Amino acid sequence: MKKFVLITVAAVLCITACSQGQTTGEIKLGVPYIDPVKGFSLRPPLGTTCSRIASANRLVMWTMRKSPKAPILWRLSVYSRIDEQHKPGENLAAYGKKLGARLAKAEGFKAPAPRIIELPGAKAINLRGETSGKIKFWQRRAWIHLQSRTFLEVRISGPTSDREKLDAIASAVLKTLKIIDLKTAKAQRKTALVNGTALLKGLNAKKISGTLEAKPQWFLYHRDGQPIGFMRQIESTEAVAGKPGYRIKSCIMMKFDGKNLKLYRDLLASADRSVEKWTETAGIKASGRNVSMVEKGSKSDARIDCSITVGSKKTTQKPVDAPMDHYLPRGMAWLLSRLVDLKTPASYGFATYNGRAGNFDLRTFTVAGPAEIELAGHKVNAIAVTDQLTANTQTANMWVDTRGNLLIMKTADGLVMERASQKSVERRFPNALETIKSMGK
Repeated sequence: MKKFVLITVAAVLCITACSQGQTTGEIKLGVPYIDPVKGFSLRPPLGTTCSRIASANRLVMWTMRKSPKAPILWRLSVYSRIDEQHKPGENLAAYGKKLGARLAKAEGFKAPAPRIIELPGAKAINLRGETSGKIKFWQRRAWIHLQSRTFLEVRISGPTSDREKLDAIASAVLKTLKIIDLKTAKAQRKTALVNGTALLKGLNAKKISGTLEAKPQWFLYHRDGQPIGFMRQIESTEAVAGKPGYRIKSCIMMKFDGKNLKLYRDLLASADRSVEKWTETAGIKASGRNVSMVEKGSKSDARIDCSITVGSKKTTQKPVDAPMDHYLPRGMAWLLSRLVDLKTPASYGFATYNGRAGNFDLRTFTVAGPAEIELAGHKVNAIAVTDQLTANTQTANMWVDTRGNLLIMKTADGLVMERASQKSVERRFPNALETIKSMGK
């Protein structure tokens, strides 16, 4: 079973993402991988393990194994390339022939007759061939021309006996490749951060307490039209360290693909964002195994302390200082749709703490505008918003009412979260209250 350490809503999405994918022909692909810095996104093969440890210009790599400890069957990698031998404006086919000759001489990679292929928004030099040496590998290397002397190389490498399978995988992945305009993306992030900072500075205890729901909120989770779980959330005002604040408590239960997940979240923060405490506890049961995970964190002024315990192993992260102008407490993240101006389309950027990495992510919340949706069999007027948890993850699409209360959320991997009544949840999950009590909450 995979290890899930980031115990937030992102954990729930990650778990479903491991089971959900997109099929291109007979090749199943996972959820999009996005690199906003290098300016690309693609869907890697489903069931692979991702590594972002940079090495020799490699940006990211996915490996396929039969089991976690088994040998690697094949690799898919993405490299950043700057080739000074490429002349701006040079014919790409002519350059491809020279590149193939250089790779054969320098790396022993022999690829006859490189071709130019069309990809979404770019052209690429396509090379198929074998490496030299005692152990030979079949490789397909696609050098995607971005601008001037800059290229992005997507490479798959594996046994020569699997060349047809590897070629099909590479083709499926390359069809999903998207090139991101870096200048536009940078300008959008800057504007979103300015808007986010202005929103945070304008908040106070009265404004936040006015957004809190007096009654418990209930939601149902669906996948492929079938209910797979539920969530209950309770919100209240509460002082912390002598300062006015608020508390968000939520319980989640999900069953899918033979897995049983229980997640409890307790988020406490002061309205001025100077003090914060959180505890997120998850238990996953799969294949007869139980794995427990707990993340505990606190914030005092700018300093954040956090520890994560998986089973009996505890990891304490190095304390870090939050970028206070942009910092969004975890509890406040659940109130965003009620705090922003829903009448005006705009994006808001925030810094959120990532306990697994011990650092910060860029979260972007966007108000799109009015929309009509179907809820419980009825047409409902709503407001469309999106929420991107990190800069390199796919956005979740959401629809809220005029007060900002969540009606429906849909994620890229097919998970649907829909507002429901307690009765409708209990009709599908008769033991819902007992399940919540079993979490000790």
